[in-house]
Amino acid sequence: MELLSFGLTYAISAAGAAMAVGMIGHAALTAAGRNPEKINDYRTLMVLAIAFADALAIIGLVAAIVGNSMVG
Repeated sequence: MELLSFGLTYAISAAGAAMAVGMIGHAALTAAGRNPEKINDYRTLMVLAIAFADALAIIGLVAAIVGNSMVG
């Protein structure tokens, strides 16, 4: 049961981060399609936003490890 809780804790946070990265990429490409001369600004903001979204997945991994160590 501990492995199931560990897996679900990380899987839910990783799925949320993956969805966020997809939405960020879609928004950046849509903005670049509307205003192509600002592509460098969009790229910088996109990389920064993706880093923050991936940080949430890392926080979820840490929470899963800490929660698993408290149970077992």
